[in-house]
Amino acid sequence: GYPQPLFKRKKPGIPGHIPPCLSILFPCIRAYNGSMTFSPSRGTVMAGHSPALAAMRHAREQVTHALAEVPPAGAVAGVLDDICHLWQDMDQATLAILLRLAQIHATGNLLEVGGQRTLAGWITQALGANPTRARSLACLAQALFNDKLPHTRKALDAGMLSLGEAASSAKAVEAATTARDKAQFPNADEFRALMDSGLMAAKADQPSLSAAQLTQLGKRISTQLHPTQAEDEYKKAFDARRLDVVRSFEGSFYLQAWGPEVDAELLEKAVGAFTKPHHPGQAEQSKAERSYDAFMHLVKTALGHQGCTKPPGPLAMINVTVPLDVYTGHHTTPTPTPGGGAESAAATQDGMVLAMEAVRTMAPTSVLRRVITDPSTGKPLDVGRGMRNAPEQIRTVAHHGRTTCAWPQGCDVPISATEADHITSYSQGGHTSAHNIQPLCSTHNRLKWRRENNPHRAVWKGRPTHQPPHPPPPNPEPEPPPPEPPPPHPRE
Repeated sequence: GYPQPLFKRKKPGIPGHIPPCLSILFPCIRAYNGSMTFSPSRGTVMAGHSPALAAMRHAREQVTHALAEVPPAGAVAGVLDDICHLWQDMDQATLAILLRLAQIHATGNLLEVGGQRTLAGWITQALGANPTRARSLACLAQALFNDKLPHTRKALDAGMLSLGEAASSAKAVEAATTARDKAQFPNADEFRALMDSGLMAAKADQPSLSAAQLTQLGKRISTQLHPTQAEDEYKKAFDARRLDVVRSFEGSFYLQAWGPEVDAELLEKAVGAFTKPHHPGQAEQSKAERSYDAFMHLVKTALGHQGCTKPPGPLAMINVTVPLDVYTGHHTTPTPTPGGGAESAAATQDGMVLAMEAVRTMAPTSVLRRVITDPSTGKPLDVGRGMRNAPEQIRTVAHHGRTTCAWPQGCDVPISATEADHITSYSQGGHTSAHNIQPLCSTHNRLKWRRENNPHRAVWKGRPTHQPPHPPPPNPEPEPPPPEPPPPHPRE
């Protein structure tokens, strides 16, 4: 009466191959039916006695022992490559676990036996996962088990996508599918397939896209498929706007505000413009404390300038890119691009999609600059300059189409917090022109300079190209666990 073995035959949603370094584990899972320790009195499998657990514990001991050794000088890059491949193998094992949990949930046994109504709830309570991560993993597991994300599954099997990236992508797809225009896309599966293919096409084109960038990209692709989504969300949030100042009995207060996302961008820029940097000679203050002081300074400044007819100059700048036909109202419904770029919507330099109503509200007090792009490639045309410090127009053209730091191995620092870096250093003949400028955060800008001045130092080249895991030979014999030490002899 025990269920079928996990890998007795291939079913939809069950991996068709097993990572090489975990081949010791999965042969034992194949023999689940005949090797489990069974207790007839209670009719249950005794916990802690499955061959899968024994194999996993043995593998864990081997990996722990191997990683405990200090790598020799010059071998750190190789160790980082090994860790990437090891992490991929653990992802594949976790994926197999998640798919089995999705199957158990589909049969209803997760509630009847496991005691939790949802898969995310069981992962949270039984496995101790963070609730946010548990929801993402559950969303991915159920979508893959039901064959709703074929492109994501193909990318996972090919090794070009990590489990965390796949979970973020699946969550973005489901959020967009829930908020889709049901009149234009009545079939949820068709819309989900468009989102899935668009995200995975972008990942194949830009392998360095991180989980956070995939989430942001999902929002931009959904805006292409549903052009009025940004306007609808802005209107809904604006209609529900509110701000409450609540005083407590202890003589303190808290501020609670709700409104459209673009107002959060304005508020962050305003507070940031008034925030003073920390000075070593002063008492230690956290970023939150300095932000509070900046907010109060902002309020006092506004109160002191109530009678001014001339507004103060801008203390902060928000760069917003709007296609000309969108701005003038001649835009037609676009065909979604694989990269999910902002070609059909207004977006900040950090990638946040804006409603045109919000853009038109800011336009009268804004500075408008025109950026001409190549229609065949979509890349901005070079405006060229011969000075070392890149002027604003050069940075605007060079950063066009990016939302984060351009470090090749990946970085999620938003572009508004980056510096203009010469790809070919200015001291080595590089020009200050759009094609030779890239946005780098301060950490990576200085790291790039140190590496250029230490060309013989070994460095990690980045996440290695993932290869599909090779299937194990048919019915391989598992490696036996190490023998237990003999009991000590009693003293004579």
